[in-house]
Amino acid sequence: MARKFDVAVMHDFFVDRLVHAGSLAGLTRDISNKASSGGGGVHGVVQEEIRGGNAVNLAHALARLGLRTLLITHSDDLHEPLLRNAFKGLRSELRIKPTPAGLTVAFEGKVNVMLGDGGGASDFGPSRLDESDWDALEASRVVCSVNWAANRRGTALVSALRERLGSEKPIFVDPADFRDNIAGFREFLGTVARRHTVDWLSMNEQESVAAAGALGLDALTPAAMCKGIARKLGVVFDLHGFKKSYTSEGTRVTGVSVQRIEPKRLTGAGDVWDAGAIYGRLSGMDESSRLKFANRAAKLYLESEEALPPTLDQVRKSGA
Repeated sequence: MARKFDVAVMHDFFVDRLVHAGSLAGLTRDISNKASSGGGGVHGVVQEEIRGGNAVNLAHALARLGLRTLLITHSDDLHEPLLRNAFKGLRSELRIKPTPAGLTVAFEGKVNVMLGDGGGASDFGPSRLDESDWDALEASRVVCSVNWAANRRGTALVSALRERLGSEKPIFVDPADFRDNIAGFREFLGTVARRHTVDWLSMNEQESVAAAGALGLDALTPAAMCKGIARKLGVVFDLHGFKKSYTSEGTRVTGVSVQRIEPKRLTGAGDVWDAGAIYGRLSGMDESSRLKFANRAAKLYLESEEALPPTLDQVRKSGA
């Protein structure tokens, strides 16, 4: 049977309010001063509102690269148009469960700090999927479950994917920032190691340090950490850092330098990197080429005036 989708992605949809703070320390000082003087407005803070959530960002970036993409997510009626409008004209199918969209306020400076209200993202277990969803997942080349950190049922969801889809289906997980639930994430990693619920994990550098600690690995260089996590869990492990990105299957490690830029935003860049890495794997690229492709995709997004993931043509031309 011909595969209907290249990639299936679930689960979270957030409405992101980006606050372009410049200096987070300066903004928090202004807020504190205003609060101590009885409250009031802090004026001149540039903001924008966009569709977000790791799953939505990843699916959007994959579809912009031309992949046939299935997104299984959630929304309320108020925010559903914002979600659907982003995917117009793309090779994608959206299946939207009727639970509230998450809400995020993201303070954007040299780093980004996000305040999140998970909405329906916090309770998205396998019971949200009906038989037609399972059929579509079975007809997908890769299945992605992202933002474990926001989902109380994240471990149950990934375990159900493995049980229903079998050992041959590639399952990709980017857990997002789990560092306020290390104990729960350690249990999740235990299921990965014991039951091979995941084939492919992706994290940023800070998350990788926390994951290495949860696995009892000593302080390591990023390259050794990438290899150690992959070997310990029996997965392919991607690490996207500020200076270099790495990948390992537990025996070898490949690293590629990241070009320094002045980003216009940070929120969503990791999802675009993941999309590039997934595209590279499905296209049969060697590991070095795959990392370079993902780095270029993320760079183009970080530099974009419109907060749009790049198209395949744009990424190809950027590497010429």
